[in-house]
Amino acid sequence: MPSAIPSGHPVPSVWTSDEGSMAQVTAATRWPKIVQDMIEDIGETARLSHVPEVKAESMAIQIALKDMKNEIQENKSLRPLKSDGRPDIGKYNNEIERAGKWTWLSSPWLFAECYLYRRVQTILSISQRWKNYDVFKRQKDSTFAKSRVAVEELASRYIQIFEGLESSSEESSEELQKRLFIEMTEIALWGNATDLSLLSHLSLEDLQNLQGRDAIAKSQRNIIDNDTDDVYSYFKSGVSTRDRRVDIVLDNAGFEFFTDVLYAAYLLDSGFASSITFHAKDFPWFVSDVVQHDVQALFEHLISPDLFPNRQYLDELVLRLENMFDSGAVTVKSHPFWTTACSFHEMPQEAPDLFQELKDSFLVVFKGDLNYRKLTKDGLWPYTTTFKEAIGPLGKSGMHVLALRTNKSDTCVGVESQQVVEKLDTEAPGSAWVRNGKYAVVSFCDGRLS
Repeated sequence: MPSAIPSGHPVPSVWTSDEGSMAQVTAATRWPKIVQDMIEDIGETARLSHVPEVKAESMAIQIALKDMKNEIQENKSLRPLKSDGRPDIGKYNNEIERAGKWTWLSSPWLFAECYLYRRVQTILSISQRWKNYDVFKRQKDSTFAKSRVAVEELASRYIQIFEGLESSSEESSEELQKRLFIEMTEIALWGNATDLSLLSHLSLEDLQNLQGRDAIAKSQRNIIDNDTDDVYSYFKSGVSTRDRRVDIVLDNAGFEFFTDVLYAAYLLDSGFASSITFHAKDFPWFVSDVVQHDVQALFEHLISPDLFPNRQYLDELVLRLENMFDSGAVTVKSHPFWTTACSFHEMPQEAPDLFQELKDSFLVVFKGDLNYRKLTKDGLWPYTTTFKEAIGPLGKSGMHVLALRTNKSDTCVGVESQQVVEKLDTEAPGSAWVRNGKYAVVSFCDGRLS
């Protein structure tokens, strides 16, 4: 990792050939397994189908996926994508032509990984019976079903805390409001069942006393760039603003999306936001990313007594959440830009309509590792680089940006000092703190020119 980027020099990108990197491990070992899982999923769905055309097309799709898996394992060159009628194909192919010879195991990680999922979508799109098939749905559903305990626990905590606040005769104190904000933001940050072990698990009573302060301080220990206080101050400064739309650019479906919806409910219930817009993907992406139909799937799962038998708080929570969507307070949309290989540095040129829309938002929350990589151009920035610098043109665009990300790749910025970096390297040698998912960032930029 460079200690500084020379003035005028572009930040180097993470490559799949970088020795010892997460990119190298992902490309060499994880990608072939992901493709094999897709092959098996297609085969299982075809086996269960009684439609001859579905079975016939599944064979061609599986062959195309096997070819791609072999190309990865043999480190073949990235080949041009077949046209499926969408305009982004040209940009992918132009990049491949311009590069000369990028191979699966020697190419910019961000581009190659996006190329993988775009190629899968191309294979499906040019079919007749599989063009709308979500090859990851079975896996997403199975993973969410395993989150029963965490879902029921969060439903209980949310309902009890907000019923307590609503029934209180006194206006909640500033300190209580802030602690609750921190708690709910951390739930959105550590948005999977495993990571919830890092939360403070506070009741309303805990939030009101010293125990709450100590528990929150402990839970924030692994947040290595923590702008939570700045985000809270920004929300408080805007409570008198009429239009406080918060945009949330989603990451994973299932349990993480459940925590995102819960965070949206909190922002609306607390008066911090007047509306929420979720941004999903156009088609299945990076295995677990939220697509439009995952929204309906979430509610179908939540109302299922087979998946979630403890209904004491869940029924009430589901009713609240459904009302948010039905009333229009929460909406879901998608944009083709989210499934390109572009970093978000390119958004002003590549998607000016989306760029302007997000500039008009009160706050744009980017969830998860891939969005963070795209925000920072998947660059090997010095760890002490400011978040504002690393997000390039967005940093001075007027867009208010919040990144909630657990560290699971090779890029990380915003660490306070080199001394803190050295301390982290002692705790998690070999820069494991950047990749192992045990550390996180809550990084905020107000978009000002200065």
